[in-house]
Amino acid sequence: MKIYHYTKCNRLNSIFEDGFIATEMKRTLSSEPKNTDFVWLTEKHTYPKTALPLFSTLPETCLLTHLKHKGVYVDLDKIGAIIGKFYRFGFNSADDKFTKWFHSKERTVARCRNQWIVMESIANKVGDDIRSFWIAKEDLPLENFSLEVFDGGWKMLLDNVSVSNLSDKSKETIDELKSLSVKVCEEFDIPSSHKEPAKKSVTRLIQQLYASYHH
Repeated sequence: MKIYHYTKCNRLNSIFEDGFIATEMKRTLSSEPKNTDFVWLTEKHTYPKTALPLFSTLPETCLLTHLKHKGVYVDLDKIGAIIGKFYRFGFNSADDKFTKWFHSKERTVARCRNQWIVMESIANKVGDDIRSFWIAKEDLPLENFSLEVFDGGWKMLLDNVSVSNLSDKSKETIDELKSLSVKVCEEFDIPSSHKEPAKKSVTRLIQQLYASYHH
């Protein structure tokens, strides 16, 4: 079965420069510690609502909107026109690098914290379905992967390729994607390579959701 790591254009340069998808603590732009440190993937074929970038002018990007109203349409093309297109890396779940999240010991540990239980509840309520989640416990090498872009629908850019053995055509595609990614990063003043220090930000939305859940 194919599982997907969904991401945004601004992440691509760093991913391809590294040659792997890093676990979340290594690449966060937030100064706050995270509850977990994995690479997250899903069986679902739609972009996770919990991973959408937040724009105040686009209510469909806000989790609160999806918690209050079911079936809100998310136009990835419209959002992508602002911040760059959306992408997904595909891998084979049979690879031993991947662990199904729902019955994992890592989930048992995470659920010792009330905040994590709330976050899982939110993910289910907005339709992301935690039963579809998978994790890689270590940095995920770009070997035997596919890459698709959302452009009116998911379209294949790279199919069953490895960065250790790229064709000239695949190298050209990756170079074009890296250039696009750097351009987006420069426009929004965010790091295009994570050799740079991460900027500080506060995850106010999760705090707000957590607080509202208990009222």
